[in-house]
Order: sequence, then C-alpha cells, then structure tokens
Amino acid sequence: MEGGDKLPRAAEAVASVIFNHRSIRRYRKEGIPEEHVRLLIEAARRAPTDGSLHLWTAIRVKNPALRRKIADLIGQEHVGEAPEFFIFIADLYRPTRLVEHIGGSPAPSGVALFMFAAVDAALAAENMAILAESLGYGICFIGGIQSAAKEIIEMLRLPENTYPLFGLTVGVPAEDPPRRPRLPGDLLVHVDGYRDYTPEDLDRALKEMRPISARGWERILLRYLGERGVFEYRNPYVEGLLRRQGILGRARD
Repeated sequence: MEGGDKLPRAAEAVASVIFNHRSIRRYRKEGIPEEHVRLLIEAARRAPTDGSLHLWTAIRVKNPALRRKIADLIGQEHVGEAPEFFIFIADLYRPTRLVEHIGGSPAPSGVALFMFAAVDAALAAENMAILAESLGYGICFIGGIQSAAKEIIEMLRLPENTYPLFGLTVGVPAEDPPRRPRLPGDLLVHVDGYRDYTPEDLDRALKEMRPISARGWERILLRYLGERGVFEYRNPYVEGLLRRQGILGRARD
C-alpha cells in the first residue's frame, strides 16, 4: 500500500483499486454481465450531485454501427471494441423541463450552471469507473469525444441545453500496461492558499512526469497547452457549440 500506512480491510481494498488504476485500451471480446452493468449505472446514480439537481446524463452506446462511427470519428479503436461504452453529457435540458413542468420560468443556463453540470458528470463517471475496476474490469476515459462533439450531438440526437463531455469504455482487459506517473502530491495539494512554484519545483514536475513519453512530458505540454496547441484550437469550436446548444446563449446573427 502506498504510504506504508495500515488501513482497515475495506479501505485497503478501495485504496488498492484507486492506486492501481491504469487506462485500458485493449479488451477481450467477452461481454459484461447485465447485472454488472446495472451495478455500474447504480454507482453513477449514487454519486454526489450539487443541489440534488442531477445535471448529467449518460448515453450507453450499444449499437455496433454507431460505436464504430464514433470510434472512427475520434480515431480511438477501443471505443468500438470495448464491451461497454458510455458518453457522459452535461444535461441542463432535463432540469429546464422540470422547472417548466412545475410552472416556473427557467433562467438561462450560462457558464456557472454548465460548470456544475460538468462536475456532476465527472463525479458520476468516476464512481462508475472505480466500481468497474473493483469488479476486475478495465476502463478508459475518452476525452477525444471533444474532437467530434458536433457530430456526436447529431448522432445521439442531443437536445438543446446538453453537451457531450467525455466517454468511458469498460471491459475485460486484454493488456497489462504500467501505471502512468503523476505529479508529486505537494505540487497538487497546497496548504491554506495557493503557493507559487519555484524553478526547482517545476524541474521536479518535469522529472517526475518524464517517463510518460519517450520524448518527455515537455512535448505533451506544448502540444496541448502551447501556442497554437490543441486547446487553443478547440476553444472557439467548443464555445460555438455551447452557443448553438443554447448553454451560453445563442450566437448573435
């Protein structure tokens, strides 16, 4: 057990699942029993949700042709091969319908509500992922959903005030990859306020994360966060879709 602390048996089992997480991208062909799928869904359902609003929905994508189309769109083969695949949605449509149903006038969605919806969805998905791994399955979060969010909105017939955030594959692992490195805890958890980083801290971060790639973590940082990187490219795309979906308000003509 990491840290060397003696834990109660139940806590040790949970910690072991969390500490040994790996993303699995190759799966055996065997399916998952339906009773296990129901347990995974129940785990997601029991996740914390701000204000008990349930600002998320998950789409269980069962149709093989639809799965294959999504896998090809985002260039991730395991989306088509995993026995189970869920797409988690920020869902502000259902709450809006409920407010209307009880005779209220819904407020515009906006950034604040979308932020809480994204957190709700992430908590539900992590609950599902931890239970899946505790049952012996492998999982992989699929952020690549964002690469084809417009097409996925159309394929899944998502209504206004919804937005696809990420996917989750689940299945029996057909590989045994090593755990990926993580930043040191003192760089992630600060005490009584945010502290700035010294050059030595930043060098230590790069050293700890270097094993993630043969070319070093620097290449990944620049690819995603550098000028003309992935997220700079995605920003206007995502903002445009959020406006089209009515979450940020309609774009002005």
